[in-house]
Amino acid sequence: MNIRRTILLLLASIIVPACSEKPDPDAKANDRNENIAAESESERAEEMEVKPPQDIIAEDCVAFVRATKTVPANGANLECPQCPPGADGAEVLKFNDIRIDRVVPSGATCQVDVTIRATFNPSTRKDITGGLTAWMSPEQRAGYLRGEIPAALQVYNVKVIYRRDRRGWRAVDFDRR
Repeated sequence: MNIRRTILLLLASIIVPACSEKPDPDAKANDRNENIAAESESERAEEMEVKPPQDIIAEDCVAFVRATKTVPANGANLECPQCPPGADGAEVLKFNDIRIDRVVPSGATCQVDVTIRATFNPSTRKDITGGLTAWMSPEQRAGYLRGEIPAALQVYNVKVIYRRDRRGWRAVDFDRR
């Protein structure tokens, strides 16, 4: 009986692996490709979380340039005393382009150094407020108030601080660099 049992076990051990399904090499390659694609997508998603997207940075910089507006000399809106100064003023600068020089992520914050290029719009002979006002020289502001328009392309080096919250990246501070 031991010989019969041994022979049966031997035959079963030979037959069972021969009848089992062989792995499809193409299926392994497809699984590998899907894993690589999933990893690449997750890496891109992580990178988006680490720093603000370039289109958001550009939009924020354009808004910052456009926030440089004119106001009456006393800073008050005579037609709307409760409105903030410059809410309906004319845009002082025309946005030309932006270059992102450096991005330094640090957890939930990120520092982005940008170079903004803009030109002056025609003067309305009113004071300038908001946006890039602090980057303009007193001579430029005084000349603009007199109706003089600087003709040259203006270059502003700006440091933008971003903070990430549940809604995404938000610009919280614009400063000189």
